[in-house]
Amino acid sequence: MNFLLKLLENYEISLNESSYNKLNNFIELIINYPVNLTAIKEFELAAKYLVLDSIYPFLKYTNLKNDTNFLDIGTGGGIPGIPLSIIFPFINFTLLDSIEKKIKAVNFFSNELKLKNINTVNERVEIFSKQNISTYDYATAKAVSRSDILLEYAAPLLKIGGFLFLYKGPTYISDEKKYLEKAIKKIYFEIIEEFHYNVFEKERYFIILKKIGETPSSFPRKIGMALKKPLGGI
Repeated sequence: MNFLLKLLENYEISLNESSYNKLNNFIELIINYPVNLTAIKEFELAAKYLVLDSIYPFLKYTNLKNDTNFLDIGTGGGIPGIPLSIIFPFINFTLLDSIEKKIKAVNFFSNELKLKNINTVNERVEIFSKQNISTYDYATAKAVSRSDILLEYAAPLLKIGGFLFLYKGPTYISDEKKYLEKAIKKIYFEIIEEFHYNVFEKERYFIILKKIGETPSSFPRKIGMALKKPLGGI
């Protein structure tokens, strides 16, 4: 049995043949891509930590609607945006990254996999936000920045009632949550759920936040300010 198929079955994930084949092919593409996009170069590790780690919490903890708009902030080599676009083919995905070579790679993967529900953008999130206020129903980011900083990036882009999904590691409760709790009061979000789970030996948190009010007009701030003076403090 193929490793990816067995892996998904172990996590009680059942996909149609087309989705499964595309995920399998994506792994081969990203680990063999000539530009270094990930430190993971072994198929089995990529299946675990690039694919399973991306899709598992969405399949287990969310109920996304079709014909909606989903933004992946800082997509890198297409993680988690490409795996998510494969398992949710009726959602429109925008994969955003400020680094041109990464967007070129994502375009290559998307074309090779014949994904019709992906749009890519090579731009800073602060600039992209000004042109796309209240555009998205969902947003996520994986391995990009601290929770309160990601919240600031996503806030102007999400519609009221939209959701932000954050993937976080084992130190979320002890190191990051306090910053996030300060930030949500300033830009009108609430924490809906915090799920704790494991992907093999890796401890994970999956946080779901909902936008409950208009983002103040002072956002997005100038480039770099979210990092320099984060909403949650230093």
